[in-house]
Amino acid sequence: MADESAHPRRRRRRWPWMVVGAVLLLLGVMLAFLTYDAARLTAAATAVDQHAEAAQEALAAADAEALTREVAQVKEAAEEFEAATSGPHWWIASHLPWLRLQAAPLVAAGEAVGAVADRALAPLAGQDSLAAFEVPRFEGGRVDPYVLEEYRGPLAVASETLAAEAETLAGVDTSRSWLPVNDLVRGLEGQIETLGGLVAGAHATAELLPGMLGGEGERHYLVVVQNNAEPRTTGGLPGAFFELTVEDGRMELGRYAAARDLIDDAGRVAITEDEERIFSDRMSTYPHDANFTPEFPRTAEILVDFWELRYGERPDAVVSIDPVALGWMLEGSAPLEAGGIEITGENLAMVMLNQAYFLYEDPLEQDEFFARTAAALFAQVVGGQVASVSGVEQAIEAHRFLLWSADAEEQALLASTGVGGAFLESPDTLGVFLNDGSGSKIGYYIGSDVLVTDYQCNDGSIDSMTVEVELRHGYEGDVADLPDYITGIPRFVPRGEFHANVLVYPPAGFALTGTTRDGEAMEVVEDVHEGRAMSQKRIELKPGGQVNLVYELQATEAELGLPGLQMTPGPRPNQPQLLLEQSPSC
Repeated sequence: MADESAHPRRRRRRWPWMVVGAVLLLLGVMLAFLTYDAARLTAAATAVDQHAEAAQEALAAADAEALTREVAQVKEAAEEFEAATSGPHWWIASHLPWLRLQAAPLVAAGEAVGAVADRALAPLAGQDSLAAFEVPRFEGGRVDPYVLEEYRGPLAVASETLAAEAETLAGVDTSRSWLPVNDLVRGLEGQIETLGGLVAGAHATAELLPGMLGGEGERHYLVVVQNNAEPRTTGGLPGAFFELTVEDGRMELGRYAAARDLIDDAGRVAITEDEERIFSDRMSTYPHDANFTPEFPRTAEILVDFWELRYGERPDAVVSIDPVALGWMLEGSAPLEAGGIEITGENLAMVMLNQAYFLYEDPLEQDEFFARTAAALFAQVVGGQVASVSGVEQAIEAHRFLLWSADAEEQALLASTGVGGAFLESPDTLGVFLNDGSGSKIGYYIGSDVLVTDYQCNDGSIDSMTVEVELRHGYEGDVADLPDYITGIPRFVPRGEFHANVLVYPPAGFALTGTTRDGEAMEVVEDVHEGRAMSQKRIELKPGGQVNLVYELQATEAELGLPGLQMTPGPRPNQPQLLLEQSPSC
């Protein structure tokens, strides 16, 4: 007869297997739920991405009706996304080794999407209109300084929310996550960053308008018109200057001057050690060269110093524009008669950057024509005669309309937007710039192409970049037929040749590893400009010639995203090519 006392021991041995079985059953159920949620997540993420992009387009177009419709869809998708990343099985998954690497990023993404929908997009969609995302319009000869007052609160909250959620997602580690999880989180991060930039710009505008439009007291501006026929990093030589007084939204033009009028033999203006070493002391001597630096806030400060040195007055702010942008703004407006030429938005850049030099032989008269005509054209803009609001937006987008304020708080807001031109404060931006060395206006005939190829790893990060810069001298006639002011002074460079320095600033986290000129290895002068690595290369082009420069950049840090691109606005609209290819080395 069997010993009954052995039965309890057998039962005691059996319980660990029962626990293991229960755990396996629990894991199986949890995995089943997670698999089901994965399908929901995929659908919800796709919907969030599609409708968030549509919401962004609605904001850019200031279409309140479309935004309301898309935000409703984003909220619905966001709720589904959050629901699919919550529950006890997700809590358990977030505490298990491998599953934690998948679950934690998805939970963070779900919370971010929900916050963006509820606290950023929904309040904006609740507005009657989206005037905050449009260029303020003239009415009765003025722009109401407080036209965006009702938007300041919602925009502040939306901007803060988007910035916080983008930062949160940027801090989520997906380096060991499954590739689809990484792609989903990084995609949402990029979408939120893009939305954040758009909303931040509108928020800055709403905050800045009252003060900068003279709602809180008279403001004095120095308006600078850049001449793209003689390239400088931010566009062209600062060729014309005039005063603009703004009070309660009404604008009035005052004194105007050519660049040569601001030269004062009595002294120079102060520049930094980096500026003097890299760009020479010409920046401190000639207002023509104040924008050798791509950092527009520094250019503005230097020009204000020149103006004060010459006239004893210090403007409150600086506005920069060029003839291409003026043409966009005045498209469809009534023609202006100047020098016997009928100037319209369509031919404005050609007249000011080239034809004017055929009208007058005396350089003083040429400078006078440029300054006087620029002032008259800008007067149409500030007088509310602009027919193309989209032209103003296009000018801002192309970095052809720039703004700086002497007020520290205003400048901090401006520096966070594209209109501020704070290139050195945008470390994730690649810079490709030109500084003329010809001392002429032959730059009008120079064509330039920039091709940037980014090489992407499987995790979405950028491993390396190739930057190709091609310059072409497009003048095909007899150089003798060109005015001296276009061809330049022979003692500087041979007549009609184009000489320039090509400047390349790699984005932060990238190093220059190789350079070629027309397929042959070349040397460049490398330096550091206010903490940013950069290089310069002198090039010379005869009429009909061209040169191809290639820069190889290698990532020195992990998880670098797609960089932005800023380049010198030329005498014609810039059309860079951006390619994304699979990296062969990661």
